[in-house]
Amino acid sequence: MTCLAAWPLGIRVAVLGAPDEPAGLVAAGVVPGDWKDPDAVRQLGRVSGVVTLENEFVDAAVLADVAAAGTPVYPLPESLAVIQDKALQKTLLDSYGLPVPPHVVVDHPSEFPAVGRDFGWPLVLKARKLGYDGYGNATCKTPEEAEGAFERLDDGEGVLAEAFVPFICELATMVARSTRGEEAVYPVCETIQRDHVCHEVVVPARIDEGLRDEAKRIARAAAAAAAGLGVTGVEMFLLEDGQVLINELAPRPHNSGHYSIEACETSQFENHLRGILGLPLGPPLLRAPSAAMVNILGTVTGPSQPGLAAALSVRGAHLHLYDKAEVRVRRKMGHVTALAGTPEEGLEIARTAVQKAGL
Repeated sequence: MTCLAAWPLGIRVAVLGAPDEPAGLVAAGVVPGDWKDPDAVRQLGRVSGVVTLENEFVDAAVLADVAAAGTPVYPLPESLAVIQDKALQKTLLDSYGLPVPPHVVVDHPSEFPAVGRDFGWPLVLKARKLGYDGYGNATCKTPEEAEGAFERLDDGEGVLAEAFVPFICELATMVARSTRGEEAVYPVCETIQRDHVCHEVVVPARIDEGLRDEAKRIARAAAAAAAGLGVTGVEMFLLEDGQVLINELAPRPHNSGHYSIEACETSQFENHLRGILGLPLGPPLLRAPSAAMVNILGTVTGPSQPGLAAALSVRGAHLHLYDKAEVRVRRKMGHVTALAGTPEEGLEIARTAVQKAGL
């Protein structure tokens, strides 16, 4: 989607991967390799004018090598090194006085009874690195459950333990920041998650306007604290008393902002490119009173055979298929966005198209 946003601007994008992967099929060039391979990452740097990310897992030290060799990397490698470690990320946000759930790094399972007494049960455990879509998380109701999750999530540096937050809804927004000092904050959206995976997004969030303004203020401050460049996704919790807490940051375009391709004057992908290239940012304003996005998640495992014609028959549905060759259960295979007068109308259109896509 970043490649597709680049083409109309005359920007050529090279990607690291394989020619038959989704990004490789639409990129101007492909550097063979894997983001886990330091030599391949350095080669991408050698053929690029600027390097940016579509995930936060690339080794920040290797990206620092790319920058030291003369190719700018955005977000900055030193900022990425903090954000990609969930424990360091929380420490950073704490240091700026930003609201986050109570948290602590647990180095040994013997610490869980004491942490449970301090925070209460259940506890939410998170792998410090490489966690996404719930694969690095566990909600534990007892010390025994926590001990089992620790063995799975610990990479040798402990795990992040957080107090369970009794939120009434989850919020998110994208903050675009440019190398020339500009900033654009997208509308605050409401995300509907199941099993730690985003299923649906509604924008603007169905909450009081004052709360949306507060969430925007916090998101802007969080992106600044993280020295974000390009788009930073900020996920938040809204509590019953009106308090907004930061859940996590993503130093890149984020799934909860995919609606912006059709629904905003400037998509998150275009503003990400503008931000890292020092171009003027575009307005993030909505084109309709409301929009909804529903992810197409795999329900089986096997070859990808979407019901393209059936999904396209739904009036008002904007279909995006990611052209992934294989379906897996819970794997994000695409999304549908619908612009509407109300959130409920948009959700009905998008849900219908997703059902007809049948993956």
